[in-house]
Amino acid sequence: MINRLHIQNFKCFEALSLPLAPMTLLTGFNAAGKSTTLQAMLLLAQAQRQGGHLPLISLNGSLVRLGSPSDVLREGGGATELVLGIETPVGRVDWSMSTDDRLSGHVLPIKQIEWQIGQESVRTVSFGEGCTNLLLQNDVSSELDRVTGCLVDMVFLSAMRIGTTEVFPAPETPEPVWADVGSQGEFAAWWFEKFLDEDVDQARRHPNEPAPILRKQFNAWASELFPGAEANAQRMIGTSLVRLELRNHEADKWRRPANIGYGLTYAFPILVAGLIAKPGQILVIDSPEAHLHPMGQSHMGRFLAMLATSGVQIIVETHSDHVLNGVRLAVSHGELSPKDTVIHFFNYRPRSETDPAHVVSPRIDLKGNLSEWPIGFFDQAERDLVVLAGWD
Repeated sequence: MINRLHIQNFKCFEALSLPLAPMTLLTGFNAAGKSTTLQAMLLLAQAQRQGGHLPLISLNGSLVRLGSPSDVLREGGGATELVLGIETPVGRVDWSMSTDDRLSGHVLPIKQIEWQIGQESVRTVSFGEGCTNLLLQNDVSSELDRVTGCLVDMVFLSAMRIGTTEVFPAPETPEPVWADVGSQGEFAAWWFEKFLDEDVDQARRHPNEPAPILRKQFNAWASELFPGAEANAQRMIGTSLVRLELRNHEADKWRRPANIGYGLTYAFPILVAGLIAKPGQILVIDSPEAHLHPMGQSHMGRFLAMLATSGVQIIVETHSDHVLNGVRLAVSHGELSPKDTVIHFFNYRPRSETDPAHVVSPRIDLKGNLSEWPIGFFDQAERDLVVLAGWD
């Protein structure tokens, strides 16, 4: 689990130290920094998947594609390097990186790594310009791996997901990251078919479904979003491809995803990844509300809250007040602890001292109430109703 994310001179942020929790919601205006926050985490996760101890961090890979160093360096201020870091229950690691396009092309050369394990003293290792080989002592590598291990198994689902495809591929690597359904959900059907008759973690089983196997648990949770919805997957003989079938009622015929609609197909990889993820994994989701009815969005919020209480860290970027309210309902019903819930609202980047703070973090109490409601924080419905009522 990541307890805190550190960002310096990365895109719109001069400096940001952002606390994270088992259930973290990133909300706010468009182009205000929510996606940048996710990209910072995903860039580090991508680096760890590519080896972790390489002298360069690639800006373009399977999790993020950010272009060149000049695309990620904060404009203004004259900075020539950026810093990204995380804190976990084990310790803290910060990576300082050069951003000279002439030296690095589409990668960020590491200039320094600073880390601390528990209450031990801070340790630092630096690398000279043009360094092409980052050889760390075994004890150093082991310490860094203890802090960064959670990054390797991070699972990311983007807002752009494969919707109505009938046939889905298997992961391309022989040992894929567990529950990694792909950033577009392209591998969700493969994982679903692979574990159809395997038991789901008891903490994630639907209260009204006694059968513990994945197919039954998926159907139970899917029915919260789409009453009666069910899914089935079949391996195509002689291939590594999987055919996905969906229906809206147990009495209906199985249908191609194209004949069901985007709502269920967009929710499908979220449900699969959430139900099979291991405790300790991090699930990052951009726009879990996509193509869902408001009722489904609220129930999605409660489903994600349930995952957070079962040991999976959930980090969500959302524009949905219904997802937010689903999480608030989970807290008010005692299904999720307030101390395990963090909400961040991103304002536009401040340009003067009178502008609102870039990030505001309302606190949530046992009843699901929020400590503050910043301007622009899911208040548009009320604003529109005021105008329609002639009160403004």
